[in-house]
Amino acid sequence: MKRVKCIVSYDGSKFHGFQVQDKYRTIQGEIHKALKNICQEEIIIHGSGRTDAKVHGTKQVFHFDTNKDFPEEQWKKAINHFLPNDIYIIDSIYINEEFHSRYSAIKKEYHYKLSMNEYSPIDTNYIYQYNRSLDIDKMKEAASIFIGTHNFASYCSYDQYGNTIRTLYSLEIEEVEGIVTFKLIGNGFRRYMVRHIVGGIIQVGANRKTIDDLSRMLESAGKEKCLHKAKPQGLYLHEVTYEEK
Repeated sequence: MKRVKCIVSYDGSKFHGFQVQDKYRTIQGEIHKALKNICQEEIIIHGSGRTDAKVHGTKQVFHFDTNKDFPEEQWKKAINHFLPNDIYIIDSIYINEEFHSRYSAIKKEYHYKLSMNEYSPIDTNYIYQYNRSLDIDKMKEAASIFIGTHNFASYCSYDQYGNTIRTLYSLEIEEVEGIVTFKLIGNGFRRYMVRHIVGGIIQVGANRKTIDDLSRMLESAGKEKCLHKAKPQGLYLHEVTYEEK
């Protein structure tokens, strides 16, 4: 058995998320179909994480095990041959069996894009069309409260339990010609965590919430929930980082 690591990019706008689901089109489902065509057997891929419906992947990572003996670069060509044009394998390599796409990751980086400009039907699936001005300086100040290790229970999915303590290494906000980009790097993210953090910061930029409001919710460790979740269309799983061996 050989373990193959792949880096994949996808336009999530026409998918019901990454994880395979009955009756719905998913990233994992399309890759499974491609691998079955190549290997003539059921192959299960393991992703570095799950992205939700309409969320995009720039450098998502997955791995799978197979008995098929290809040169490692041939996997990229073979899988891409059977994939639809909104998924693309960027790279494929053989990796040691101790590697796991999810559990070996040490950092994940997400980007979120928002437009303060006039509505654009061209960009609507790729940049959140907020279409109003925001106080960027105040948003940058609000972003600083999330840096470090915290219990993010107030800023993730209602239906998820277990460990909600995560470390956020950086949260940068950049604005260029009306397009605002949030860049978050952390050791891991719970479901909807990025969208709730960004959604809360947007409320500060719109003068609907204060920085103290966001801080109080964070410190409540789930007792007070952030009710503002940014739309999925602007979210990108940008990159996953692993230790070099």
